[in-house]
Amino acid sequence: MTYITGFERLLNIEEDGGKGHHLKQLTAFGFNVPEGVVVGASFYRENYPAPPAFTYEDEAKLGEQCEEMAEKVSSMPLPEAFASELREHLHRFPAETRYAVRSSSTYEDLAGAAFAGQHETFLNVTADEVAEKVRECFASLWQKHAVLYRRYQGFSQEGASMAVVIQRMIAAETAGVAFSVDPVSGNLDYVLVEGNYGVGESVVGGEAVTDSWVVDTSQGRIVERRVSEKEYYVVPAERGVKTRLLPPEYRETPCLSDEQILEIAGVAKKIEREFQTPQDIEWAYADGRLYILQARPQTTIPPRFTRDESAERFPEPLTPLTWSYVEDAFNASLEHSLRLMNVHLPTRPWFALRNCYVYGNQNAVRLLALNKPIELRTVDTLVDELTFIEEKFRWVMELPNAWMRDLDTYLIRVGKLGAVSFDGFSAPDFQRYFKELFSTAKEYFLPNIAISMTQGFLTRTLFEYIAAVKGDLYEAQTMLKQIITASGTKTGQINRELYELAKEAKRTPELMSLLAEGGKRALAGLDRFPDFAASFRSFIDNYGHREISFDYYKPTWAEAPEVVLDLIHLAATSGKQEKAGKKEKLGKMVSLKATQELLELSPKSLRYFVNELVRLTLTYTYIDDLEHFQTTRVNLLARRAVGALGTKLVNAGQLTDPYDLFFLVKEELESIDSFELSAEMREKIALRKEAYLRAYEQEPTWDLTKEGEGMPTGENDGEESEGLLRGIPGSPGECEGVIYVVRGPEDFANMPDQAILVARTTNPAWTPLFYKAKGLITESGGPLSHGAVTAREVGIPAVMCVRGALKRFKTGERVRLDGRRGHVHRTSVQTRTPAP
Repeated sequence: MTYITGFERLLNIEEDGGKGHHLKQLTAFGFNVPEGVVVGASFYRENYPAPPAFTYEDEAKLGEQCEEMAEKVSSMPLPEAFASELREHLHRFPAETRYAVRSSSTYEDLAGAAFAGQHETFLNVTADEVAEKVRECFASLWQKHAVLYRRYQGFSQEGASMAVVIQRMIAAETAGVAFSVDPVSGNLDYVLVEGNYGVGESVVGGEAVTDSWVVDTSQGRIVERRVSEKEYYVVPAERGVKTRLLPPEYRETPCLSDEQILEIAGVAKKIEREFQTPQDIEWAYADGRLYILQARPQTTIPPRFTRDESAERFPEPLTPLTWSYVEDAFNASLEHSLRLMNVHLPTRPWFALRNCYVYGNQNAVRLLALNKPIELRTVDTLVDELTFIEEKFRWVMELPNAWMRDLDTYLIRVGKLGAVSFDGFSAPDFQRYFKELFSTAKEYFLPNIAISMTQGFLTRTLFEYIAAVKGDLYEAQTMLKQIITASGTKTGQINRELYELAKEAKRTPELMSLLAEGGKRALAGLDRFPDFAASFRSFIDNYGHREISFDYYKPTWAEAPEVVLDLIHLAATSGKQEKAGKKEKLGKMVSLKATQELLELSPKSLRYFVNELVRLTLTYTYIDDLEHFQTTRVNLLARRAVGALGTKLVNAGQLTDPYDLFFLVKEELESIDSFELSAEMREKIALRKEAYLRAYEQEPTWDLTKEGEGMPTGENDGEESEGLLRGIPGSPGECEGVIYVVRGPEDFANMPDQAILVARTTNPAWTPLFYKAKGLITESGGPLSHGAVTAREVGIPAVMCVRGALKRFKTGERVRLDGRRGHVHRTSVQTRTPAP
């Protein structure tokens, strides 16, 4: 059997080990990598004994076991057939070649475990010494620190194996490392380059003084320099390498020119794009050429918290209780989902709460966008990858069925929890209820982030494929939109039923007059219209858990049905509802036709794959919406339970408002063991409620990394010229009209026809407003946000992410919108609010 392969032959990581696999990939990608070979890990597995059962509790005993295992491995001679094969490979290099012999464990250089420095590397090795160094690399698998590192990372000792890289040694004039993302600042556009004269051991070891630079690759310039007084450098010796004093004239001289620094940074970003994740890279210059000696994933990157993504999902301040429960469930789902998807995310956490506003880790968002499950370079390369794709993404096909099966269990448990009466509950009874409710929600939510991410990945892959066969991005966007229209969502179903109620209301002028007085007054007089009231109650029974706000602190439709009556009135008075209904009916026909066209454009060998890609994209689009709909069933139950406990505390004279318990966090709520609160807890509630209410009056800082630095908080802060504000294009078209600011459902009823809607963001429950709006401006979101997508569907222009829009604009002000360019022009201000 052949155990040794050249860098040109790419095998899997289980055979080549982490280091060897990445070097082969770098070679395949076309980077300048010194030639070499890899001794496959199967050689070690087939020729060396299994490790003992290590005694981790006794450190001295563990040390003895590791030494014995390493000695056993290093003392075993290499089989003659293998030694002969190794000599044959080395004879292909010039006789004077020196080598770097490097361990390449099958657990090494992984996304979540670098194993940096855990195993042996030998530099400047002669051909006669290579076999001995290979044995020493094998033995280094059992060094005590390597054994403990594997245990800490959760790897099996029995499953550990070792490949070995044998690579032509570069006589480096300068060498060092580069991080494709600056590991200190976390700025994804910044590359950190470190270097020194000689070979790279003085840099990699981390003990010597080195030069370093930070390069802003978005601008192609060096933004930070640190040229140090270097004392030592490492050079090749007769055998191995040695440390020497650096000549005085070089000590304060930069080891790299600006051109070389920029070249390293540029190559680092190219490597990052190929591997689709930030990389820790070893490089060297010899004879004026840049060589790449190694690349492995960066394991940790600092977060960068902004409102870029979270402003769309969490537009308003959140109460501490809601956030503490949501964050716990979200983090569990994120880790579960990333493992399921085999995606590494080197930055944590995903969210942070500051001054009652949720901030998202923008580094996490951008790094996930780097990840392309399917690298669609050309249609032809996709044909070659079909077998690999089917095996790697089998879970994508299995997850929807598993999720739908588990949904039944969740709904049964939620149904039982919803039937509970709190009348005779003691404080411990409430604690048991909270824990069961949270356990039910958390277990159900585990795969839901994977569903959302996969929906995004599938949609992006389908778009890239359409673009590849159509050859035009605009046509690809149009076809993708046509295909997606057949997904059918729960939100669409709810909106259709709401419009049926609107049609029913329009048949009775007296009812329309009542609805025009506002939802609260209409609710009180609804019994005068028994048929409509029965239909309305059925609608609330089915969809009463629909949230008005993400925060459990705010009532759902069931507790605030007047909001739904306002939406029905909006739908009934909208002139666009018939158009919306017709589009819904045509959707499936349009989708079928577009899918058929795409299949006809595809090679026969890809048609099954393309059909499955379309089917899965539609499936995930549907269940992505459905999982949100089902998740919000918890909102109503959580609010009812907290309110019931709060009512008992109000009756005991401990609170003035039962829902003030939302100003505790999860651990504090779950510590209440009687209907009496400590003075400290009551004080916390009061202070946090005050901060929460104050947050509503404040505009949150957009980027926390710039907070307190005297720097602008975002590119869209302030007017760039008189009368002009810039945002992000959301829906094309131009219009001019009068502003109507909507801060929440309380503003729905007075929405005038053909006004320009201004909001922090929108959600599916706001859809009827779009049919009365002439245009849309939001403080957050982008082209794929709910507001932008819905605006395009109903054909109104939209400008997204105009920071501070709720404060900048006043109801009655007149503006002109350019949705294609993302511009909002002030024209004049009316002196009175437009009549509804």
